[in-house]
Formats: sequence, C-alpha cells, structure tokens
Amino acid sequence: MIARNFARFCLVLGSFVLALPDNAGAASQGSTTPGTYRHWGGEIDEVTILQPFGLDNYSDIAVESFDTGGVLLPNPQENTFAAAQLALNSIKPAFIEGFQKNLRQKPGQTNSSRGRGETLVIRARLTQLDPGSQAARFWGRGLGGGSVKVEMIGEVIDARSRKTLVRFRQKREAGFGAFGGGYGDLFARTARHIGRDVADLLNAF
Repeated sequence: MIARNFARFCLVLGSFVLALPDNAGAASQGSTTPGTYRHWGGEIDEVTILQPFGLDNYSDIAVESFDTGGVLLPNPQENTFAAAQLALNSIKPAFIEGFQKNLRQKPGQTNSSRGRGETLVIRARLTQLDPGSQAARFWGRGLGGGSVKVEMIGEVIDARSRKTLVRFRQKREAGFGAFGGGYGDLFARTARHIGRDVADLLNAF
C-alpha cells in the first residue's frame, strides 16, 4: 500500500480513516462559493456547496457509509451479472486508492496549525454500475462502445457538527483495455478516477 506520507491509514468500524497530508495552500479548481454547479471544475457532473470550509482545519478524513446495496445489477441470466456482482466489493477500495493519491500534500513538512483531531466524513452511494459489453469495447477499439459506467453520489460532512458541507454527483466511463478490457479492471479504474475527482473537489477548499 502506498501511503504517500500519510500519518496513518487504518480501518475503524467499517470506515477508512486517512490522515491528511500537510500542504502549501489550496488548489484552485472550481468555485467554492455556495451554490449548485454543473460540470464543476470542468470535471465533476454536479456539486452543491452548502458551506465552504478550510481543508487545513481538518487532520483526518473518514470515508464511510459507502452504500452499494441499492444499485441495479444486470439480469442474473446475463453473462455480465457475475462480473458486476464481484465489482461491488472492489469499488470502495478503488475509490479510496484514487482519493488518497490525489489529495494535495507537501511531503516532509509539518504544519503545526493544522486542525488536529478534526475530521471530515465522506459518505457515498453507488447509483450506477454498468458493465457494458467487452465484445463491443473490443470491436469498437476505443470509440466508446460498450463502456463500463460507474456513477456515485455523496456528501462531505463535518464530523463534529454533523453538518453537510458539500454534495456531489459524478459519473465516469472506461472503454479501453487489452482485448476490450476486463470488467474487474475497468470497474476499479473508473472508481479510482472518481476518487481522484472527489479529492480534487476537497483540494479546492
């Protein structure tokens, strides 16, 4: 596991807790003014900012309540059903991996002003898990046919006050890989990409 100077990375009561790395100023990607935005920062489908916050005021992020239970799966008679069912167990770890790697940081330095003991909570729900068609991906050769599609909605919450600060909705597709791309690989790749997108959202604050 690559930690990239995270102080700690552990599993607590079903939640991944990541210690935030120190940094040298906020990234500027999209508005942080309250409101609802489409195609926020040129990347995220929809973002609603309820209350701006300072990422430097938090020392930890807990990614919890990652709900995959209500997502529609293919018909059990279809050959993609098993692949989609298996993907349910890989989506959260892949999301965490992409999220962790893309959080801004400044390795090797300590910011004593960072809010120690303050935590942001990310809650996410999987709303689409479409395996597409490996055959269509192979014969389409990068033209978008048969793409794997993953969509999530979620919110960022201040753990102490339990106030929702930001809501987001993001969908990503992946349609290229060797021999059309295996379902498991493309599902994980797409979830990692969404994790990076959500990290970019937090990096802006």
